[in-house]
Amino acid sequence: MAETPLLVVVTGAPASGKTGVAERLAEGLRIPFIVKDTFKEVMYEAIGNGDDLEPAIEGAGLEILFRVVEAQLEAGVSVVAESNFDARTDTAPFRRLCEEHDVRLVQVHCRRDEEVLLRRFVERVEEGDRHPGHDDGPEDVEEVRRDLRAGRWEPLDLPGALIEFDKDRQDEDELVGRVRAAASD
Repeated sequence: MAETPLLVVVTGAPASGKTGVAERLAEGLRIPFIVKDTFKEVMYEAIGNGDDLEPAIEGAGLEILFRVVEAQLEAGVSVVAESNFDARTDTAPFRRLCEEHDVRLVQVHCRRDEEVLLRRFVERVEEGDRHPGHDDGPEDVEEVRRDLRAGRWEPLDLPGALIEFDKDRQDEDELVGRVRAAASD
């Protein structure tokens, strides 16, 4: 009998360390990981970017992520899914996946102190390593601050275990063990 697949959902605000955490978890758990920004960046290259396109690209990126996650679960494959999921709108698709598939779910919520996160957001913009389609600018930091304070990127209300993780204070190798333990409960 095959083991029930594990779905690790990595959540948190922009610049909270989600992608690095997702990569480390995927490596340590030996499972694939899916990142919404990867899909968005392909769309930026194919159709362009801009304020007029961003809502459609954002929505399509999320929809692709959920469909790929579902395909993995249907095949019995465990998976890590990462994005700055919106606590107000992105809970329902994960709840549906849990209802329709036999799955063990662990949410890892990445946090940083507000000022550290905002500083990291600006540094990331200035480093220029992100795809230019994201069109992040240092001036966006106040929007990020408002969304943080409004609770946009709080943990999703999902079944399963919730692990809070601060990349600046906690060890990613220990996190892999914590996720394994939570998935076994």
